[in-house]
Amino acid sequence: MEADYDGIPVTLLPVDEIDWMHRGEYIRTRSSRKGTVEFDVEPEWATEAALDAERLIGRDPASKSGEGIRLVGYSPGAARILTVIVIPKEHPPSGTWWGVNAWASSSSEAQRYLEGGG
Repeated sequence: MEADYDGIPVTLLPVDEIDWMHRGEYIRTRSSRKGTVEFDVEPEWATEAALDAERLIGRDPASKSGEGIRLVGYSPGAARILTVIVIPKEHPPSGTWWGVNAWASSSSEAQRYLEGGG
């Protein structure tokens, strides 16, 4: 995983605001799209997780564009740990991001969060 993102260390990327204008309905309807038991995520919950002071942050290994950032944090509204994918609204990132996707974290991601990263 690369250490920098537009010249900023990934762990120091500013994340102040997530805009779900284009993908809010997408994350709300995971279960109907997937046809499996999925947790539908409200955009407010995804934002809570993304802004969690204890969140994990790193590049999204599944990003096709290479711009995706993966955040793993706790959402009090959802009462669970969520994984949130964002891309920057501008380069270099200034703190405002487009929300791309969000889901209930896997057990391994949740465990990593609970252990404090790594």
